[in-house]
Amino acid sequence: MASASPKPRILLMGMRRSGKTSIQKVVFHKMSPHETLFLESTTKIIKTDISNSAFLQFEVWDFPPPGPTEFTEQASKWASVFAACSALVWVIDVQDDYSESISRLQAALVVAAHANPHLTAEVFVHKSDSFSEDQKFEAQRDVHEQLAQEMANSRLNVPLRVFLTSIYDQSVFEALSKVVQKLLPQLPTLQNLMDALLAKCAGEKAFLFDLVSKLYLATDSSPVD
Repeated sequence: MASASPKPRILLMGMRRSGKTSIQKVVFHKMSPHETLFLESTTKIIKTDISNSAFLQFEVWDFPPPGPTEFTEQASKWASVFAACSALVWVIDVQDDYSESISRLQAALVVAAHANPHLTAEVFVHKSDSFSEDQKFEAQRDVHEQLAQEMANSRLNVPLRVFLTSIYDQSVFEALSKVVQKLLPQLPTLQNLMDALLAKCAGEKAFLFDLVSKLYLATDSSPVD
């Protein structure tokens, strides 16, 4: 009997106290956002298997913070890690000085781009809930510009998306939904079904949710507000 295909793997990475573990605890383990204040820093890889439905099948690997020269001195090890994953989610604490976080992400992408040309890189500009709307978009723009400059300096061409997130509102669920959607081979079919549903019921917008995680797996082809 042929073995089952390995599940898509999402790597969750970032600096110490960036909030990455809190994200996965709130979304996948139903922890209250306020309870995450008591979480210890991640000291080893934590692997979480997500098998909520026939569509939602993947793994989340939560990594300890990388050392200053880890991606250069242990490049072969990290190449093997990146080669076997489908998406890299890098979490940045926007309330802290994030220049070092961006530098380490750039070092990770140098290794990842060569090991896995199909890797999707996602950046969560996290803990933005205390910011005004203007401050949020300014932070998002600043992170995006710094990353673009770092990637240009390294001659990297990695698809990259930057999301504003917080565990205290729906933003982290929306961002992770968009990460997961890119892992679904059925996405075009599901989107067509959502379009057909709206055509029949004259609705404004349709979403297909996973009730366990509250992530939406698909929506119709009209823009999301």
